[in-house]
Amino acid sequence: MQPINIRNLTFVYPGQPPLFDNCQLDFNSNWRLGLLGRNGRGKTTLMNILRGRLDYRGTVTTNLAFNYFPLTINDPTTFADPALLASSADRNLEQWQIERELGLMGVDPALLWQPYQTLSGGEQTKVQLATLFTQTGAFLLLDEPTNHFDQASRQQVANYLVQKQRGFIITSHDQAFLDQVIDHTLVIERHQLVLLQGNYSAYRRQKDRRDEEARANNRQLQAEIKTLKKARQRQAQWAQQAENEKKHNAHADKGFIGAKAAKMMKKTVTTTHHLNQAISDRVGLLKDVESVVPLTINYQPDYHQTLLTLNQVAIAIAGHQLFQPVSATLKQHEQVALVGPNGAGKSSLIRAILNHFPGNISGEISHPADLTISYVRQDCTDNHGTLDQFAADFACHMTNY
Repeated sequence: MQPINIRNLTFVYPGQPPLFDNCQLDFNSNWRLGLLGRNGRGKTTLMNILRGRLDYRGTVTTNLAFNYFPLTINDPTTFADPALLASSADRNLEQWQIERELGLMGVDPALLWQPYQTLSGGEQTKVQLATLFTQTGAFLLLDEPTNHFDQASRQQVANYLVQKQRGFIITSHDQAFLDQVIDHTLVIERHQLVLLQGNYSAYRRQKDRRDEEARANNRQLQAEIKTLKKARQRQAQWAQQAENEKKHNAHADKGFIGAKAAKMMKKTVTTTHHLNQAISDRVGLLKDVESVVPLTINYQPDYHQTLLTLNQVAIAIAGHQLFQPVSATLKQHEQVALVGPNGAGKSSLIRAILNHFPGNISGEISHPADLTISYVRQDCTDNHGTLDQFAADFACHMTNY
């Protein structure tokens, strides 16, 4: 067990608000930490800081080396075994060690003798995790390893992680998975690192309770602010009435009316100052409770009634047929879920529809010639730069099929 200490950590991307602001954190290398936070809050950034990949203010103190998932595979065209060995930080790593870990995971080691790029996303994740867990001298940073898993694979890898006698930091959007594999929860909240003992459900219960208390407090404060603003408005109206009486009563005792107006104005200024201060105090007590912004899709309607037709379609890689011939028709306003275990050929079928599949395709795939197909990839690790530049590049590479 080794300590990892973070002191006064501050990190800001240029032109952005700080992701971390003078953060303090202490944890041990045998803890199974689930790293939580909304997208864009800095989970991957924190991992890159621990790896020494980013400049920051503050200190990270530990004697440990950090290994990161996903690995960088320099040549995905080679067999998985040499590709993984080349990606490992441990140059003494041997094939039998990866095979041992795959066996403990319940995965067929024969995957190592396929071209790496032909493995499904889930299979690539499993062989990468097996490679990382052979290296006992490093603390593991596992960044979204569940992204490409079907339900069976998630349980398979959860069982594997539970029986490993070592710690790690892991991020995942699968709450049930996290509940099985973590014993501490590290949350990025309002530019701070908040550490809690327990799994995701324990954290969720605490957060829901805190958020509900904050919402109730906010409702009370907002009601008080509304009442104070009405009182401030009444004061302004009374002052205006006194001023109007002074202007429009030409035959009255102007000295008396002027003194009355001045007295009312002085009282209004004093009262308004107190009301403004009371409003400001209550606004300062309002809590920032996070809310989820609904996801919207800029759907572009199409006039074709039939969008896609598959007629006895089968695909094969290196002579190995991935599934039996399938036939299907997709019409307007229909949504289809493509399901199957990892390695069954789901992504390969999508690539075949896009005419990007490197293997053999039999049967017929047809769709309107002017149909625009938008493709969201499984692996987005090569996305870099600003969102504006990404949007510009994406627009330039839009393809009509």
